[in-house]
Amino acid sequence: MPTIKMPSPKKRPTSEFYWIRKKVPVGLRALVGKTEVWASLKTKDERKARIKIGAVNAEIEAEWARLRAGGLPAPGADRELEPAPFKLTHQDLHALRGAAHVEIRDAWIKEPPTGFRKLRLSSRDEESLQEDAEEWLEKGGYEVSTENVERLKPLLLRARNEATKDVERALAGDYRPSPEVEGAPQRTTPALDFITKFEEYAVKGGLKGGKFGPTAKRWRPKIRAFCDFIGHRDLKRMSTADGYRWADHLRDKFAHESIKNVWLAALSATAGFMVERRELDQNPFLRLKVREDKSEDDPTKAKKEPPRKGFTLEEAQLILTATLATPSDLISVEMRAARRWLPWLCAYSGARVNELTSLHPDDISPLTKKIPYMTIKPSLEKTGQWRVVPIHSHVIEQGFMGYVQERRDLNKPLFYDPDRSRGGKPGNPQFKKVAERIAEWVHGLDIIPDGVKPNHAWRHLFKSVARDVGMDREVEGFITGHRPKDSNAGNDYGDRWIKTKSAEIEKYPRYEIAALKADPAPHRRVRRTSAQLATAAEAKTARNGARTKGTGDTLAGK
Repeated sequence: MPTIKMPSPKKRPTSEFYWIRKKVPVGLRALVGKTEVWASLKTKDERKARIKIGAVNAEIEAEWARLRAGGLPAPGADRELEPAPFKLTHQDLHALRGAAHVEIRDAWIKEPPTGFRKLRLSSRDEESLQEDAEEWLEKGGYEVSTENVERLKPLLLRARNEATKDVERALAGDYRPSPEVEGAPQRTTPALDFITKFEEYAVKGGLKGGKFGPTAKRWRPKIRAFCDFIGHRDLKRMSTADGYRWADHLRDKFAHESIKNVWLAALSATAGFMVERRELDQNPFLRLKVREDKSEDDPTKAKKEPPRKGFTLEEAQLILTATLATPSDLISVEMRAARRWLPWLCAYSGARVNELTSLHPDDISPLTKKIPYMTIKPSLEKTGQWRVVPIHSHVIEQGFMGYVQERRDLNKPLFYDPDRSRGGKPGNPQFKKVAERIAEWVHGLDIIPDGVKPNHAWRHLFKSVARDVGMDREVEGFITGHRPKDSNAGNDYGDRWIKTKSAEIEKYPRYEIAALKADPAPHRRVRRTSAQLATAAEAKTARNGARTKGTGDTLAGK
């Protein structure tokens, strides 16, 4: 077991207490949200501080062990998201000197010290000066290099000496500002770096999945694109007018809802978190209005029929028929199972595809249960609570539970094998890649038109069929994880019985697939011509472009 080095108690210029200072391991910085931690030992006595530091150090290490047990990001993944450090200019050096001067002066000037306390104010050993320089560089977003530390140390010593003179003058009642502070310049770098603060918000602000979740993944490029648009990253310099200029810039590229709920929401949520943390006085992006252009006189804006989102029943039958074809031996066991079972599970449950690709055998009820069901757990997806979804009897009759038992015996997830993982980013786990491959497979069947999302279309079709067959609206919401906007809060009362949900799911008509009654057809691998491959590649690029246009994931022209 590795030996944990015991840190020594430290003094800070802004406190009379001793402190513990610990560097956060690189692999934990994405979860902790900082590169080092300080904790007060709450004593002015050095002997007592040396006694207390062991317990405080153990508490910090225990917290880090808890974070490790909860799962680490992939090695180096947190570094990938961190913006490059700022260049430390001569002006920035003196800006840091001025800031250090003010911090030390303000900490002592209200009650100017005398005697031994005065001596402690002015004294500073080489080790403490080194630590102060590293701390100021880290806080400012500069590279903590040997060169930068050595450049800053003499200026911090100067700041301490001049701050001590301010405090000494205050003893005589002279509180005039020091010329040293008045002459200090502003930083050339952001006082509140929007890009860095978004990463802090992603860790501490309650975003689903944290720093590597889908919301952070979607919002991160929006923050960077906005900073590029206005030409700087300083949140304290940003204004409401900047927000409206940005919204106007986006109007011709993205849909009204996308601008409001993605592009501007990312700005407002991050700035609001900084206001909450008292690092920003007010949120410049709060309640920005993005109004739709409802002009009837503009002939260039023709009225369009809303795009179709779900499969037709005919398309669904063709896809389900394709699940019964004998797959190539070149395809993994898990991907064969994904093609075989995922469309059926989606069709009869309305679940999101990533809720299903992430399933483990333990998420499926044991064979002893009268009504088989699957447990949908909160993950990186939109769902925020557990829900139990009965499995349609038509899926059971096809032998799904037998496949589940095979995976249970192997102690492996249903639709992917962790042993085949190639690493990758935490925001794009294996089960999501399975969903992407299934979407590509469905598109390759040339059954559905462009614009219909091959995985989510099952969810829309389930809702359409549920209305058609008269499923109970409230129970259908329990099944799909949707709560009707006009529903009564009373639906949170009472237990959501499996038999009640099963009765509604069984109202969903069975798909009559002739291939279920026939022997599986042998797999015949058809080699496509170069022209066909080129056409397929162009179609895929077009689909990706259409998806980007609709969701606002990237800024056209950037």
